[in-house]
Amino acid sequence: MKKISHKNILISIVVYILLYYAFILFVDSETQLVVFIRNVFSTMGALISTLLLYHAYKRTALKEKKLWFYLAIGSASYFVAELFWMYYESYLRIDVPFPGIPDLFYMLQIFFYLVALLSYFIRFKSITKNMQFMFELLILMVVTVTLSYYFIIEKLITDPELTGLFLFVYLGYPFGDIALVFTALLLLFGKREIRYKKSLSIILLAVLIQAVADSGYFYLLLTDQYETGSLFDPLFTLALLMVGYSSLHARNEEISAASPVTVSMNVFTFILPYISCVGLILFIILFDREHTILTIGGFLSFVLIVVRQMIVLLSNQQLVADLNDSKQRFQSLFENHPDAVYSVTLEGEFIQVNQTAARLAKMTPEQFIGQSFYSFVQIKDRDKVSHYFQKARAGEHQQFELSSVNEEGDCFEFSVTMIPTYVERKVVGVFQIVKDVTMLKRSEEKTQYLAYHDSLTGLSNRAFFEESLQQELVTLKKKDSGLAVCLIDLDRFKLINDTLGHDAGDELLVEIADRLRSHVKEGDVVSRLGGDEFTVLLKNINRLQDVINIVESVMGDLGRSYLIRGHEFFTSPSIGISYCTEGDVTPVDMLKQADLAMYESKRNGKNQFTIYEKGMEQVSADQLVIENDLRRALEKNEFVLHYQPQFNTLNQQLYGVEALIRWQHPRLGLVAPGQFMAVAEESSIILPIGEWVVREACRQGKTWHDKGMIVTMSVNLSPKQFQSPCLVELLSEILEETQFDPNYLVLEITEAVAMNHIEKTIDTLTQIRSLGVQISIDDFGTGHSSLAYLAKLPIDALKIPREFVNELGVETNKAIVHTIITLASNLKLGLVAEGVETTSQKNLLQTMGCYKMQGYLLGKPATVEELENEWAVCGPRGQVP
Repeated sequence: MKKISHKNILISIVVYILLYYAFILFVDSETQLVVFIRNVFSTMGALISTLLLYHAYKRTALKEKKLWFYLAIGSASYFVAELFWMYYESYLRIDVPFPGIPDLFYMLQIFFYLVALLSYFIRFKSITKNMQFMFELLILMVVTVTLSYYFIIEKLITDPELTGLFLFVYLGYPFGDIALVFTALLLLFGKREIRYKKSLSIILLAVLIQAVADSGYFYLLLTDQYETGSLFDPLFTLALLMVGYSSLHARNEEISAASPVTVSMNVFTFILPYISCVGLILFIILFDREHTILTIGGFLSFVLIVVRQMIVLLSNQQLVADLNDSKQRFQSLFENHPDAVYSVTLEGEFIQVNQTAARLAKMTPEQFIGQSFYSFVQIKDRDKVSHYFQKARAGEHQQFELSSVNEEGDCFEFSVTMIPTYVERKVVGVFQIVKDVTMLKRSEEKTQYLAYHDSLTGLSNRAFFEESLQQELVTLKKKDSGLAVCLIDLDRFKLINDTLGHDAGDELLVEIADRLRSHVKEGDVVSRLGGDEFTVLLKNINRLQDVINIVESVMGDLGRSYLIRGHEFFTSPSIGISYCTEGDVTPVDMLKQADLAMYESKRNGKNQFTIYEKGMEQVSADQLVIENDLRRALEKNEFVLHYQPQFNTLNQQLYGVEALIRWQHPRLGLVAPGQFMAVAEESSIILPIGEWVVREACRQGKTWHDKGMIVTMSVNLSPKQFQSPCLVELLSEILEETQFDPNYLVLEITEAVAMNHIEKTIDTLTQIRSLGVQISIDDFGTGHSSLAYLAKLPIDALKIPREFVNELGVETNKAIVHTIITLASNLKLGLVAEGVETTSQKNLLQTMGCYKMQGYLLGKPATVEELENEWAVCGPRGQVP
């Protein structure tokens, strides 16, 4: 159905009825065509009403369907009656018999209309209310029937010309109309809030019109004045169309509130049965005490009044019980509510408070009564609270927050809810609920903080860093400066973490975070991405050299010693830098570039920084190839050993070599260990690789010894290799297999590995030395060690790391090296310095008492053939360059 305004439809109904009347008044001809057209007017009115009501039935909610369904059936019954009427008048061309088939369907219309109203009334009434209604209706019907019988029906009954069927039909119409009118009245005014108030008002008007039409029709019928085309006929059609029109309000009409008229009608419907009963009894007393039907009617109406009153009393008792129950429920909810609850007047004075509110104010509930709640509001908040209170007085639900500081200076946060209190739909006060949300607020603040910060170090996290970087890149286009992202990864952090435990590792991370903060200016961002990775966002950078200066300062600071739980140790950073001046990259791009540069620093020996350059992506791709091919490298015999010579500068003789692994990759060429050993260390493949290195070094050492080239063979053990329970057995097997003299085999382990699980380490080293193998501590001084434990370790030598040798010109590093040399001398341990690259370093080491050394100055790592060629020239013992 197309959406048409209700006003236009109402106008159409009026026009339709006016045309009907015009046709009756101004067309006098009684031809069959005229009769047919009049019948069409009546029939079409019934059909239109049926269609409108059926449409309402289809579109309304399930609970409302019955009303419109029975009304539609009633209008459809009237439509069928009109079809029979048309059949008699227009087809058979005879007078319509009375009573006849049309009367059956006319009465069915009244019946279904009455069923529709009664079914809808029952929905909104309790059982007692339904019974009360039925008795009210019965009382009115008894009084009406009694008086009707006395004045009208008795005369009709005594008329010998009127048959029983005629009387039944004749009386059925008015009584049905009366029942409809009374039911509509009670439904409309007997319930304060009911849906379809407007629709029911229209239906009441329609049944009144139909009652008038029926009364006029039967008056004319009894006086033999009725002719088809009577002025009462359009009223029937109007009543039907009005019922159909009422259905148009069924879609969106809300529950209507009680009005003054409704309240007045409630009083009227309450006293109406009493008035009618008293009126009947007074009529009997004053005019006819001997009439049997009047006496019976008066007695029945009185009995019904008594029964109705008993029902009212029972209903009232139930209402009182329900009221008490409701009051107790409310009081229980009020008193036991976990939040502070106040009931105040419209002037803001306390009427009632619960125990929570009393405890909050450290008062008794009685002390509140009569006081203004404004006296409990801080002066700074009174205007705000007054604003919301006035809105609550106006009937608007309000919710807002307040903060308060107590006498001890503690700050509290409160959520305040103001709810209007209604009586008879009028605001008479306000309920206030005050909830302490201090902990909730703090929890929210903490959650918000943790969403953008690292809980361990207090630095911002990845999410905050990426958001900050995104904002800076957006504004970068409007600036003349650039920005840099520095990605920092700690070298050897895993060893430190595994040695002292995660708690100590956490302390180290906190210390590093503090050092990083000290090197950035206000506005720059320092973040921890996770693990031992940190990022720094440097803003407003004018030139790349500024970034380099800051990074060099950071590296120097992070390279200083750390004192954690009584242990002094060192770590170093590998840093990758991405520098941007255009703002045409994304945060993800810059972090990826810094990550690539950082891994380049790792591959190049760690403890350095690298600035991102185009082409590093290919290096990263090569690294992926390395990781994928590493497992097959051992099977394909792609690993080789290079040997770096070690010299005793005191007698100018070569005394040993250090075996260093290389990977002869089929596509990438010779790959340094820095590019694949970290990957191998993270997986179990390091164990077979380490075994191969020891076996190959011993095999080569035996070959050289057989040729008269007597040198020691130094081999590095990885942490996992040293911790393997099969290590000692494996070494024994290799020495027996290769027949290499164990006195010339030196196994090197790092200081961090040596100090991990010290008791187990001492046991393992003791077993290794029992084989005749020597032990050397590599990179001594870069990790952590206790001198007390160092003296207990069954070791033979210490190695001074290249980091200290490279910085011998720095006084602090020179002092550290001197300390290591003195310590080795006092403990009667051998000493080797590695990474010697300049003559000045060599001379300085000799001056301090270190004579054994290795490095590029003395000889680079070389293949077997290169070393043997050199020996052929210099002799088997070699000469110091």
